[in-house]
Amino acid sequence: MKLFKYLFLVIAFSIIACGVEAQNRNSIWCFGDSAAIDFSSGIATPISSGMDGRGSCASIANESGNLLFYAATMPVYSSVLAYSTFVFDQNHNVMLNGDSIFGQAWYQELVIVPNPANDSTYYLFSIGVAGSNFGLMYSIIDMRMNGGFGAVTEKNVQLHSFAVVDCINAVKHANGRDWWLLFRKNDYPGANNDWHSYLISPSGIQNYSIQSIGVDNVTGGGHTAFSKDGSKIAFTNWADVVELYNFDRCTGLLS
Repeated sequence: MKLFKYLFLVIAFSIIACGVEAQNRNSIWCFGDSAAIDFSSGIATPISSGMDGRGSCASIANESGNLLFYAATMPVYSSVLAYSTFVFDQNHNVMLNGDSIFGQAWYQELVIVPNPANDSTYYLFSIGVAGSNFGLMYSIIDMRMNGGFGAVTEKNVQLHSFAVVDCINAVKHANGRDWWLLFRKNDYPGANNDWHSYLISPSGIQNYSIQSIGVDNVTGGGHTAFSKDGSKIAFTNWADVVELYNFDRCTGLLS
């Protein structure tokens, strides 16, 4: 019972936050149909957003808790399903060059990671789960552009072309500067127990590695959530698997 209570808490926390956790960076959640919640005052306050989607979403604020931008998959507004992600600025308008970004309207396809090399730029990682458009891609948002409202300066840069399980996530490195990006390969109807990771540092996206651990995953649908201190990660999938791992924020390894 304690395990399932813990899993519920970390998964519920991560559904909107999508793994971005640092100071007040996680203060504003934008999701659903024009919905958002502002936690910056310490009290959950309903506000509104510019998105309208049922799929993936990710948002990030500055260290004072003020919204910077957010992203959402909204296939009803996209001419190509696999590129249905839109990025919105703090005024809830589509950001300059913020349309037609990779993402298929699943549930955990997007994660925002601050660039350790530049506090004005951010990575938006997105994955492809199904259909003929697979892979892991990233786009770069520069908040110095467009009068401080930001712009997407690089779009849909591909890192991998294989199908990815719907469970991308990120957590801060133990050094307080870098980030770990974690994702899983989708081999359906086959199976694997591989965890794929990158280190995001001032040198860029590097140290790609694969660790085989845990039960074989046989589905393309799943969910991951980190505990608040980043020392635990939970994984669930559509085959009723529930796993809890230790996560070493120094090495990026699970146990």
